[in-house]
Amino acid sequence: MSRNSRSGRTTTPVEVGQRSKIDKLRALRLNDEAARQAAGTWGEMSLGEITHQPTGEVFVYVWKGRAPPELEKLPGKRTTVKRADEHTLLTEWLLKHKMVGFEVTLLAWSLSEAEAARLQQARLAEQNTAGLVVINAVPAAPQALAG
Repeated sequence: MSRNSRSGRTTTPVEVGQRSKIDKLRALRLNDEAARQAAGTWGEMSLGEITHQPTGEVFVYVWKGRAPPELEKLPGKRTTVKRADEHTLLTEWLLKHKMVGFEVTLLAWSLSEAEAARLQQARLAEQNTAGLVVINAVPAAPQALAG
């Protein structure tokens, strides 16, 4: 009677092919992660917009984690953004509208802090140019004030 133990078996061509496939996929994943880290799109920050539907006002928000912020909890919560003044501005805006009519749109996730800040500034400028009322708007350029 012969024993059929796994340790005594040699590897079949199918198993070798499967292992090779797994190794190739792992190498692709690691290369992708390295490229994303080099580009700054690897981290724990997310970027999104909070829109007040009745007025069309927008707040471009950066937070830690992927899950969108729970707006009802933000006024009593410790800030999840780097700038405390921005968090204060956001909570005042939410309370001004009695926490009603807001929608959160996720724009990007897994960003480094630097990349999230860069994308936030770009989005703020884009929304200002489009003529939207942006609550945390970037300051106007000096030449725009003169004209």
